[in-house]
Amino acid sequence: MSLPSVSVIFLSYNQQAYVREALRSILAQDLSEFEVVIGDDASRDDTRRIIEEEIAAYRGRARIVLLQPAANLGIIRNFNRCVAASTGDILVAAAGDDVSHPHRLRRVAEFFRDHPGCYAHYSNARVVDASGAVLRPTWYHHSGVIFGEFDPTSFHLYQGVQFCGATASYRAEVHRRFPPMYGVVGGEDGPSIIRSLLLGSAAVDSEILLDWRWHGANVSHGGKPKGLDWRAKLRRSAAWPAGQKVHRRGYLSDIAFALKEGLVAPEKAARLRQLTDDLHAQASVKFHCTHPNARWKAIGGSVRRFWQVSPRGFAWKVRFLAKALAKKALPGPLRAVVLFDFSKF
Repeated sequence: MSLPSVSVIFLSYNQQAYVREALRSILAQDLSEFEVVIGDDASRDDTRRIIEEEIAAYRGRARIVLLQPAANLGIIRNFNRCVAASTGDILVAAAGDDVSHPHRLRRVAEFFRDHPGCYAHYSNARVVDASGAVLRPTWYHHSGVIFGEFDPTSFHLYQGVQFCGATASYRAEVHRRFPPMYGVVGGEDGPSIIRSLLLGSAAVDSEILLDWRWHGANVSHGGKPKGLDWRAKLRRSAAWPAGQKVHRRGYLSDIAFALKEGLVAPEKAARLRQLTDDLHAQASVKFHCTHPNARWKAIGGSVRRFWQVSPRGFAWKVRFLAKALAKKALPGPLRAVVLFDFSKF
């Protein structure tokens, strides 16, 4: 069976220190033919000039589409316009500061060929710093491939899929069967995993296909900038639950669209709506218990909403709130150490 065609969605923004290596890693893939759609989001440094230099010097077989300059769009709208310009059966996400290993595209194409019911693939990655030194030799620690699909008894909106958007690849239907992703803030990974689970399954692969660069200026929450005071650390920590909060409207819109188009059963749609509200309510509590300027009145409102909408049991709710409120009760500097210095991200 032949391999599906591949389009790389290459997004860049103010990454002049890394974009040359990142783009070269894509253009050096050992897949014979593929497409690269490049969306530079109005970089204010030399990122676009470097991209143009690399394209001019390239002599390989990849088809390269460099989108015209536009006003700064943000990740979601930039991703949407790249998808609209792509032609591949598989969409591979690539950032202008990460380095893809030479066999990444081939491995992804082979995976989707062999797993027709899977709509999202997340590979493993090494975490590296600005200079390329390894911070973590592996992001995931399991072996093989773990599949996740909708389970009506699960209380996890993402069905246990620990997705990393930096390593993501999707069937093109994830984006072409739905309207353009909603919103102007946040990333494309959350909406994409929801759409993938609406259509079928998603997989997390232990094979390392990418060097995921943390350099302190990441748009994602992976990087930990140096020299931040405790308030800045808490604001950075609060960005993670804030990112969960902003996607609620888009998630609900995609669920409604899938139901209208007959892509999902009513029972599944209803459960995913419920879990979307649950995640949003949890994220609101976490955000207000993390941010340095949060007031207890706002925390009280978020706690009341969480208690009203969450389908989880009494004991789970109590444990969750106790952990969140205990962190808020810590003095700010100590809370910053707990949530920033010693957290996963």
